[in-house]
Amino acid sequence: MFEKLTSPQNQYIKRMRSLSTRKGREKTNLMSVEGVRFVAEALDAARRGITSIDAVFCEEGFEESIEAELVQAMAAVGARTFSCPSVLFKTLVDTETPQGIAAAVAKPTFPQPTFAEEDLYLVVDRVQDPGNLGTMIRTAAAAGANAIFCLKGTVDPYNPKVLRATMGSIFRVPVKFTPDAKNLVRALRRANCQLVAADIAGHQYHFEADYTNSTAIIVGNEGQGIQPALLEAADLRVQIPLAQKVESLNAAVACGILLYEVVRFRRTSGQ
Repeated sequence: MFEKLTSPQNQYIKRMRSLSTRKGREKTNLMSVEGVRFVAEALDAARRGITSIDAVFCEEGFEESIEAELVQAMAAVGARTFSCPSVLFKTLVDTETPQGIAAAVAKPTFPQPTFAEEDLYLVVDRVQDPGNLGTMIRTAAAAGANAIFCLKGTVDPYNPKVLRATMGSIFRVPVKFTPDAKNLVRALRRANCQLVAADIAGHQYHFEADYTNSTAIIVGNEGQGIQPALLEAADLRVQIPLAQKVESLNAAVACGILLYEVVRFRRTSGQ
């Protein structure tokens, strides 16, 4: 089942290597996923029609240890599968100690958000740390968010480091790159969605707000916070209480606190 590859000039090898750069990902509309669990998530997403598999690569010898269920999943979605020497395989992956399997996968596609009543959204404003964004995506998916909007200046959601931090959640919640913050605000307002900004100088604590209706949580840049125009557009500015002399929280941690406050509020209020 696994075709042997030894040439670094093979078209699949060259395409997989290109995915380490944003330019390569945008040109091919592909992204690179690594590890058994992540590849399994990608195959499941392909089965559900959310993505497609360009190619699966195994380090020579590793294919013998792959569980039959995973092999069957590859065959079910018609994935091209390759085995290549360790030296060549290591040029395809981003991690220093890869698990022995990786795949080139189409960026996931979801239906456009409908902005329905009681929806929950996350707006990410210029967050630049890949681990932070990946954790935000994973947390938003776990909290049942309907979509994530990444504004201009935010790290590429398909960066390999972001993807690893999502732990496969990139296939469970729509992530939309939205370059124009004004257009997004207008769309959310048309849908009667309240904009809630995380702000150290917020007018109220995050647990004092009402999240009954459709809500978009806005989280800003690690050092600069939310851009002034977007902060001004927010309906509510909420702060998370901090102990004295503590200036701020990690952006991903703050995001999780706010998203799960919405979940807590709605469950305890009977929604």
